[in-house]
Amino acid sequence: MHTKVRGKGMLKRTLTLITVLLLMAAWLPAYAAEAPEQGKDDTKQAKKWYDRIKFKGDARLRYEGFKKTDAFDDDRRDRFRTRIRAGFEATITEKMLFGLQIRNGDPDDPVSNNTSYDGAFQWKEWNLAQAFLSYDFNDTFSGIAGKFDAKKRWKVSDMQWDDDVTVEGVMANFEDIGKGDGAWQGLDLALFSYLLEEQSSASDSRLYGAQARFNIKANGENKFFIGAGYDIWDNPQAIADLTLEGDLGGNNMTNIVDEDGMLVSDFDILNIMAEWKNTASEKWPVKLNLFYYINTGADGLGADEDTAYFGRLQVGDYKKPWQVAFRYSYYYSEADALFYVFTQSDTSRGSDLEAHRLDFRLGGPAKSYFNLTYYNTNNNDGTDEDLHRWQLDYIVKF
Repeated sequence: MHTKVRGKGMLKRTLTLITVLLLMAAWLPAYAAEAPEQGKDDTKQAKKWYDRIKFKGDARLRYEGFKKTDAFDDDRRDRFRTRIRAGFEATITEKMLFGLQIRNGDPDDPVSNNTSYDGAFQWKEWNLAQAFLSYDFNDTFSGIAGKFDAKKRWKVSDMQWDDDVTVEGVMANFEDIGKGDGAWQGLDLALFSYLLEEQSSASDSRLYGAQARFNIKANGENKFFIGAGYDIWDNPQAIADLTLEGDLGGNNMTNIVDEDGMLVSDFDILNIMAEWKNTASEKWPVKLNLFYYINTGADGLGADEDTAYFGRLQVGDYKKPWQVAFRYSYYYSEADALFYVFTQSDTSRGSDLEAHRLDFRLGGPAKSYFNLTYYNTNNNDGTDEDLHRWQLDYIVKF
């Protein structure tokens, strides 16, 4: 097993300690305040247990095709897949929530929950995807710990974090800090510490970071946020070893490694982001996202391969029956700009890519929609043949 440990240990431990202490300091008095008083009328107790549980999930059916010269039989591949996510959230107190979710898919693949229709009718695998406790300390401060889906608690592009990833660790969130009645809509702050790989004979692999977003409401039709984040990957070599040794599925290694399989760069990634929403038209709202990344830990050959960009424009909406939405997404990442492991899997490259994505979405009956997606992906130096990938999905939420 290769190991690679560098500096900044004090900063990483400090970020984790701050996150955990903030959660503990706020939770203890808040929990005590919620404790029932002695002798209180039992008729005013909380709802029955079954009234406090909310079941939720979704199912997706997918046809998917590929085309790439000399990559498949007759340069073409087709398959059918399904993804099912099912779970519940239980309200323990007015402020405390417990969540649990299972998903199908390969347990060794952290960036895809899909199961292919093959194997001559073999049984399919189910896995624990989420198990967490969350607590709303007040209108501004909340925290969560365990294995959870972080998408609603921070802002990331799907180039950086695939939509299927669920993290493991703790996160503290502050929302609408200093919000006023005018254009200023407050500051959102997220602190997080995730455990990636525990090792008995070497340093553990972890991810630490923080993110701040400033929210602005120009008028009733235009909203903006601008923000920045910083991610520190501690001993990413332990994760790279899992991939290179075949113990971790999902994205292939696309970062630069030496002849011994050692990463040439550290990964301390600065992200600058912005979003604009315009709701002047109820039928055709507009949303634009922009992300810029630079790996400040890039070294050696990776020092010239440290930058990434992402942009997405969406026009329309698909949440109501027969509404339509169009999206265009642009992905560009040099080899050591992003750590490969949790990035977008549908582009088929963790980094070192240039890709274009087109989506057409159509709202269906009840809580469902159709999605037609096309990807064109290439190595960003243009040396590989283009990979063409198309997907037709039907998604139902329940």
